[in-house]
Parts: sequence; structure tokens; C-alpha cells
Amino acid sequence: MINKELIELQKGCLATCVVIQNEDCKELDSKIIVNADSNDSELLTTFKEKISNKEELDYFIISEIDKLNESLQNKYYQIVKDREFFGIKLPKDMIVVLTVKDREGLKNISKELYNFCVIAF
Repeated sequence: MINKELIELQKGCLATCVVIQNEDCKELDSKIIVNADSNDSELLTTFKEKISNKEELDYFIISEIDKLNESLQNKYYQIVKDREFFGIKLPKDMIVVLTVKDREGLKNISKELYNFCVIAF
């Protein structure tokens, strides 16, 4: 079960992300979901078409981050740290959410990215 109050406290916080279990993302409304294994072209399309200038979206969810090897997680580290991708910024109050299968999946998040994480389950 997710801690929605803890998640909401991250609104407006720069360089943080929230980690929840895969199945809990259905409890979050007003969201955009991308698979962690999306390539840069797919991510750029998502940022251009669905995220830029969409203040009504509350959550940018990157699903199954624990299935991605650490070196490929670097682009998500950059998105969390800089709150942008190829110059397209995330809305100020949008919360970045990473999903993992279970607590064991936390071990598969890169150390750099994990430093920005708030665990909400």
C-alpha cells in the first residue's frame, strides 16, 4: 500500500522522485506512464506531446525501473536531477514516480538515482 501523503509532499520539490510498487500506480490519478526500457526517441515524443505545457498532469511514472540495468538508468537520473529531457522541462508540481516489483527491486536502482528517491510503500 502506498503512502499518498508522503507522495504529495514531494510536489514542488526539485530533484526528488518517489518509488512505489508496480501495482500501486493505478491508485494515482492524472498521470503519464512510460516503461523504463523506452528508447530516447519514445521518451522525447512523450515529453513533446504529453508533458510539455500540461500543468494538469500530476505524475510522471517510469515503470519497472528495477528491470533496467544501472547504466541505462542514467537518463532517468538526469531527468530527476534536472527535471528535463532534451530541453523540455517537467511542470514544476509534477511528481516523478519510479515503480519496482517489490522491496527487493530497490536494490536494482542505481546508487546515483537512489539518492534522489523517497520510498512510499
